[in-house]
Amino acid sequence: MDLKSESPDEYGDDVLVGGAAIAEYLFGSRELRRKVYYLEETSKLPIFRLGSMLRARKSLLSDYIKGQERRPVKLLQLQAQIAALSGTIDPLEQAGFDAAEARHLMAERRKELKDMSRR
Repeated sequence: MDLKSESPDEYGDDVLVGGAAIAEYLFGSRELRRKVYYLEETSKLPIFRLGSMLRARKSLLSDYIKGQERRPVKLLQLQAQIAALSGTIDPLEQAGFDAAEARHLMAERRKELKDMSRR
């Protein structure tokens, strides 16, 4: 989007202000605002701060979600397998997972590999 071609009203309609507004847009509940703050710190969500307030453009959040929907599940499974075999969560963190999610995926994959080796 070209900011010069947008009027201030068009841009203002696209901006969500505050964690509660972003949570309502993403999760359908303003009460999940803490999750937004967590995701802002640990992921690549297109959220920014203006002063101390979180802000996000609806259009960028929608594009981000569409991109995540296109990510094949097989790719996520392969990334978890690579991480489990390499013994490091770096590949998963580079793929955009937060550290806790990466550790969880690694633990699941290690358990699967261990179960397979027992057969």
